[in-house]
Amino acid sequence: MGIYTKVAEQFGNLIGKADYVAAHALLTKKAQAVHSPDDFKESVEGMTTYAPGPIRQVEVMEDFILEEWPDKQDGDIAIVYISLAGDRFNEAVTVTLTHEAGDIRIRHLEWGRP
Repeated sequence: MGIYTKVAEQFGNLIGKADYVAAHALLTKKAQAVHSPDDFKESVEGMTTYAPGPIRQVEVMEDFILEEWPDKQDGDIAIVYISLAGDRFNEAVTVTLTHEAGDIRIRHLEWGRP
């Protein structure tokens, strides 16, 4: 697992703790303009409506990390799949990591089930 996946893991852990403001800070400037911390809260609530409850386990799925893909943009590093599990649900968020101003940030994210 590359060092860049620490950003993905940090993002997942912050989402799991419902610290949406800190998770939002890990996005690129463009992604921050598109997504708000409240959007994260709504996405988590939407994914877990069938089994409400807290996220208890966050895991970067090492077998689902892409370092090469057809739509890869300049500066992109990897697409990382993050499992978000609770007592009665298993959901996920997929993030695209990129370089921005010397840091690794999340350029794109997609919420959804595994």
